[in-house]
Amino acid sequence: MSTNHDEGNLFKGILLGGALGFALGILFAPKSGKDLRSELMGESDDLLNKAKGELDKIKTELTDLRVKISETIDKSKGMFEKTAEESSEERDFEAEVNSMAEEKEDKEEKEEKTTRKTRRKSTKA
Repeated sequence: MSTNHDEGNLFKGILLGGALGFALGILFAPKSGKDLRSELMGESDDLLNKAKGELDKIKTELTDLRVKISETIDKSKGMFEKTAEESSEERDFEAEVNSMAEEKEDKEEKEEKTTRKTRRKSTKA
């Protein structure tokens, strides 16, 4: 079972070992300190330039992705609006058909009432 004290000692040991290894590496390096620093600066500059290049690529890709997403959203909105418009037209058409059917039924009912009245009058006479 591990305790916080044991974890602290482990962390201190890792840091101490890393620092000691770095110091020994510098001391036993085959190059002089000036040459080593110069090389490290050159490598760090190269690494920085590579990182900037990759960052620029990522920015470009994100911009392209943003444009594609915007286009997709615009297309989706257009399709949605078109579908909504078609649905509205269908509802209007259905309402018109239903209205015509109701008018036809009303007309038939009126004709039937008129026919009944005519029959009643003829049977009374």
